[in-house]
Amino acid sequence: MKHCVNAVLAGVEQLDADTFAHVYRAPEIARDARPGQFLHIRVSSQTTPLLRRPISILWSDGAVHVQTLFKVVRSGTALLAEKREGGLVDIAGPLGNPFPAHDDLDAVMIAGGYGISPLFFLGGMLNPDDGRFVMARPRRRTLLYGARTAEGLYLRDRLADKFDEVIYATEDGSLGARGPITGVLGAVLSERSNIALYACGPTPMLAAIINQIGFHKTHSRTPCWLSMENQMGCGVGACLGCVVKTRDGFRTTCKDGPVFAARDLIL
Repeated sequence: MKHCVNAVLAGVEQLDADTFAHVYRAPEIARDARPGQFLHIRVSSQTTPLLRRPISILWSDGAVHVQTLFKVVRSGTALLAEKREGGLVDIAGPLGNPFPAHDDLDAVMIAGGYGISPLFFLGGMLNPDDGRFVMARPRRRTLLYGARTAEGLYLRDRLADKFDEVIYATEDGSLGARGPITGVLGAVLSERSNIALYACGPTPMLAAIINQIGFHKTHSRTPCWLSMENQMGCGVGACLGCVVKTRDGFRTTCKDGPVFAARDLIL
């Protein structure tokens, strides 16, 4: 269910020069938010920038607060980063389709950089200690997390509470395995069965995951859900600015996604 509210910015945390986490007091959104969904945030009361900014939901307490993680890229996110605790922010959400749960399978989640947001949320939602927030009770929750450098692996001090196992990879070898996280995924697919895959990150990473699955006949029927990163103008599928190619034709990331079944995507 979509809500449009003036939310109180209840918390601001700066993780590095360009990365911020915001906590909003928005009970209507917090109660309905699910992993994989996003918020559509108006960053200014002026006509420029005109469009809202889509930002993945990092976390929700299910009652009052919802949190996001974002990087300052251009003027819109720069304006969002300038907002101060206690101010009001115009937010629409939660939008998009969430990740589905598979309660009879191990969960293997693959994140690239800022793609950690929906998987951080999903890891908590799958946690039996979270009371009514439990989506499923997988036997094990494994996170594969990759970035260019160790500095691009966010929230490392908070991952142990969400996952049973965390495996890192960095392209420069500064933390974990050297190379892309999809190299680690290959080994996991070879060693494990009865898993469900969840991923979010750059499109080349998601395409590589689809290829990895194709190479392993054992996993031809493995559920695999990909959260697409895309520019979303309207947030409701009207402007067609975020289309992605699927086996059933072009679909919008904001309305038909951002979570898609890997078997349906053509990347």
